[in-house]
Amino acid sequence: MDTELLKTFLEVQKTRHFGKAAEHLYLTQSAVSFRIRQLEQSLGVALFSRHRNNIQLTEAGELLLPHAQAVISALQAAKTQLQQQSSLAQRLTVAVEPGLQFLAAELLEMLVVNVETAVHLQVSDAQVALYRHADVILTTSADKPAEPGYLQQQWRSLSLSAVGPVGNTAQAEGRLDWAGKLPQLSKAPLAFCCSDPRLLRQWLLRSNGTAFLPTTFSQELCQSGLYQLLALPEQQVSVQLWIAENAPVQWQPPEKTK
Repeated sequence: MDTELLKTFLEVQKTRHFGKAAEHLYLTQSAVSFRIRQLEQSLGVALFSRHRNNIQLTEAGELLLPHAQAVISALQAAKTQLQQQSSLAQRLTVAVEPGLQFLAAELLEMLVVNVETAVHLQVSDAQVALYRHADVILTTSADKPAEPGYLQQQWRSLSLSAVGPVGNTAQAEGRLDWAGKLPQLSKAPLAFCCSDPRLLRQWLLRSNGTAFLPTTFSQELCQSGLYQLLALPEQQVSVQLWIAENAPVQWQPPEKTK
C-alpha cells in the first residue's frame, strides 16, 4: 500500500477538511480527494462520511486510524535512525588487557586513525578480548584471536626490573598476575597481587616490599630514594598486538632505535 495514501488519510482525519489537508500536503483538493478514493477502493470500505462541511471517520476509518499512525510512525523512526547512523563517526574498538592500560597512550600513537573515527578503548580480559571481536587487541596471551581475519603486528617486549627497599630486607613481596612465572625475589610472603603496575608501585611505597615492575615504573620508584634496582636479570614479557584486517586504522610501528 502506498504510504502517501495513508499520510493523506491522516491529514484529512486531523483537519476534517479536504481543502486544509490539501494546503498542508501542498496538493490540490482534487488530488487529496483522489487519494482518499484510491485508499477506500483498495480497502473496499468507506473511510469518511461527508455531510456538507462535516467530515467524520466511519467505523472502518476509526479501525484504520491506529494502524495508519503506527505505519507512518515506524517509517519515520526508521528514517531518523538511518540518518543518525549515517552521521555517526566510524568506530574503532581497542581492547587492552588489564595491566597494560599504561601502554594504551603509546599504542594509540602508533595507530593512524581518521579524525572522523571514534576510538572506543576498553579494558578487557585477555580471553574475552580474543574471543569477542575488537578491531585492535593488546594482550600478553600467546593465544590467537578466535575469529579469522586478524594480523599480528610486531611491536616489542615489555621489560620488568626487580626493585627492593634500600638498606632493608623486604618484608613482603608483590607480583603482577599477568607477568607469568617470575623468579622469587625474597623469602618474604606474597602479600599483594594485581594486574595494574601503578597499583603495585603504590603498594611498594608503603609496604617495604619487593616486586618486578615494568622498567619505567621501577626507575621512577627508585627516584624516591627509598628503593633500588636489584642485581637480577630483567624479565621479558611478550606483548601481542592483533589488528583486524578490516579495521578502520593503519598501523605505524615505532622506528627501531639504532
